Amino acid sequence: MNQPNVILMLVDDLGYGDLSCLNHASKIKTPNIDALADRGIVFRDAHATSALCTPSRYGLLSGRYNWRSKLKSLVLPGGDSPLIEPDRMTIADLFKQQGYTTACVGKWHLGLGWARRPMEGDLPGSDDELDLIKQDPVMARFRLDGMDIDFDQKLTTSPLDYGFDYFYGTAASLDQPPYAIIENDRVLDKPDHVSGVFPLDRNGPTQQTEWQRGPHAQSFVHEDIVPDMNRKVLDLIDQNKDKPFFIYYPTHAVHGPLLPPHGFDGKSGLNRYADMVLYVDHMVGEITQSLKDKAIWDNTIFIFLSDNGCAGVADYPLLTSRGHNPSYIFRGKKSDIYEGGHRIPAIFSWPGQYSDRSNCDQTVCLSDLFRTFADLFDQELADDTAEDSFSLKPLLDGRDQPVRESIVHSSGNGSFSIRSKNWKLEFCPDGGGMESRHESSNVLQDAIAYQLYNLEEDISEQTNLFGLHPDVEEHLKAELIRIIEQGRSTPGKPQANTPVDSWPQYDALKQ
Repeated sequence: MNQPNVILMLVDDLGYGDLSCLNHASKIKTPNIDALADRGIVFRDAHATSALCTPSRYGLLSGRYNWRSKLKSLVLPGGDSPLIEPDRMTIADLFKQQGYTTACVGKWHLGLGWARRPMEGDLPGSDDELDLIKQDPVMARFRLDGMDIDFDQKLTTSPLDYGFDYFYGTAASLDQPPYAIIENDRVLDKPDHVSGVFPLDRNGPTQQTEWQRGPHAQSFVHEDIVPDMNRKVLDLIDQNKDKPFFIYYPTHAVHGPLLPPHGFDGKSGLNRYADMVLYVDHMVGEITQSLKDKAIWDNTIFIFLSDNGCAGVADYPLLTSRGHNPSYIFRGKKSDIYEGGHRIPAIFSWPGQYSDRSNCDQTVCLSDLFRTFADLFDQELADDTAEDSFSLKPLLDGRDQPVRESIVHSSGNGSFSIRSKNWKLEFCPDGGGMESRHESSNVLQDAIAYQLYNLEEDISEQTNLFGLHPDVEEHLKAELIRIIEQGRSTPGKPQANTPVDSWPQYDALKQ
């Protein structure tokens, strides 16, 4: 294959229904993103491996289901240690082996090798906070996030250790500390004060412009980060225009805090979230114009994706009251096991290959990009690499055929679902989101039924058929257990999942 440039733009918390090329009823018009679709393939049944951002990023970069890692639910704090195993090959490694210059710009959120120091002085907090974390122990992981980091020391593990030649970005989301820019393996400006609120509400719109309390560098201005990152991508395109490059661009938009840049505040006429979606479209326009100006547009693959569904911070009640549903016709939102949690907008644009738009309704997953490019490069992968990645090359070649027999999803609290063709079996009694504090191991004890849906007849997952099709339920459950225990869903030698002390979501399946 000729070596096209590749830009992989991963938007944070963008809903399927937010793009006008996917939702004709969308109240947000996205002409620049629509133009990508006009020169490529629009995958209308594409999914993240998880309904949350840390795990879905793991699945994308590793080609492996996120729940095979040590993280079985929720997300990492910004100050946490690395999630990707040190000897694991990533998609960036694949590109680097092919002679590409590789870069990551934006939100990492997969843990870093921070140097630690003892926490000193008066720590922020109150008796009310201590009472809160007693009621909700998960909150304890985030209460003092980043407060023990020695910012004078370089990172012992960074994106440079996972196949990237260059990194410019932040440890996690724009609302997660530490609030400092990292270049390669060093913090550029050491945090010198603490800002933000605790606890931070991200299930609803009550704190749309706030961020979680934590260490903050004087030069870090939240409103400036999203446009600054886009300028960095434009700089990298200019610097590398004469050689093949792979830019992984996990933008901080449209995750909270919702801080539309100058000129975009109020532009949508809907709310701050819709304003940020418009700004994402603007950023795509800036990138595509740069590629055209440098005469490399035709030879650049531009992949546009979201990491999961839209979050509650967007204010669903207000948006739907104004005729716009970020989840389109699907039930649920970010962190849910329902389609709205993990079905994502996905566009594979390649102007030199595709002169118009084609729609693909085959089921695909973020993890599939790894083996797709290995296939395009005619590169064999080892058995311990990209264990849950299926090549999309047949679909890119215009063939309308299934590329995977099944797909496994996970929710915010680590609940599973498995889908095969039109049947989807969900191993939780509700959405399984972050606000659902039940553990999957308690579901059977409470005699709460699972959920079974026929997506061909009920794409909005309204009629639970669990108990009416025992043969389907037994088959899907057995298939999920097999996929877990084999350590892979692709053909090849069985592999081991990353061991953990407790995995109640898996234990519940075997009861």
